[in-house]
Amino acid sequence: MNSVAISPHTDSLEARVLRLKTDIWIRYTRASEIRDRLEALLVHPKTHRMPNLAIISETNNGKSMLLNNFYELHPPIQDPASEYTILPVLLVQMPPEPDEGRLYSAMLERLFIEGPPKEPAASKLKRLKEMLTKLQTRMILFDEFSNLLAGSYLKQRKALNGIKYLGNELRIPIVAAGTIETRTALASDPQLANRFTPVTLPRWQDDEEFARLMLSLEPKLGLQQASNLHEEHMTAPLVAASEGLIGEVVTLLRLLAEHAMRSGIEKITEPMLSRDFLRKIGWTRPSERMLIPV
Repeated sequence: MNSVAISPHTDSLEARVLRLKTDIWIRYTRASEIRDRLEALLVHPKTHRMPNLAIISETNNGKSMLLNNFYELHPPIQDPASEYTILPVLLVQMPPEPDEGRLYSAMLERLFIEGPPKEPAASKLKRLKEMLTKLQTRMILFDEFSNLLAGSYLKQRKALNGIKYLGNELRIPIVAAGTIETRTALASDPQLANRFTPVTLPRWQDDEEFARLMLSLEPKLGLQQASNLHEEHMTAPLVAASEGLIGEVVTLLRLLAEHAMRSGIEKITEPMLSRDFLRKIGWTRPSERMLIPV
């Protein structure tokens, strides 16, 4: 592969470091495949049994970024002829201590709708159905769906019944994204679980796909010299240090790029990927963090 050509930056150091820390969408094969499936669901004709999707991923492996990117591709639409904004996609995070009422409140808050402090869950659900109909919402995305397991079995069932009700009544697809526990949360309602097709975001391996990922990611770091992150002597230690989690890869590269900027090296070098150097700049592998005493 050829070296990556990077244009020099004229911004101040602090401006470059700040830009380095902003969220970026990284296009790669698996994410693009899942996004294509979301696009197909969005235009699926209304049927009495709408298809749903469960996106399964380990923590910090790209599921939230994928949902946010899809949501940004389908933002609210201002329709001058309508009293209401059109909201093609509703993205909501499952509450950390979920129950039926908190779930509906979280959804209403995303719609900037307030209600009485002690409004019954049934009333919230009715308002949700009415508002999502008026907004012409065609899909609901639930992030951190595995949070559902933090509630009691009864609370889980009530929340799942509410989700099933909205999907059935509005005839729109539901997308649940979360860790492997998402399967467990859905399995508590066999009828609902049957409607969710699971897709996974696996850990990265040191292969050609990861090399292509590095080719697309390196220019976004804003370094003035080519690091050639796609070459094998760079990809192997990057996969090892990040343990194949894309969020960890991005965080690690940001840390290394900032060091390269502040030190004036302006590139990430092979010695910077050694365990000793990574520890020196404060990097700990994900599996080792839980072993560090608080």
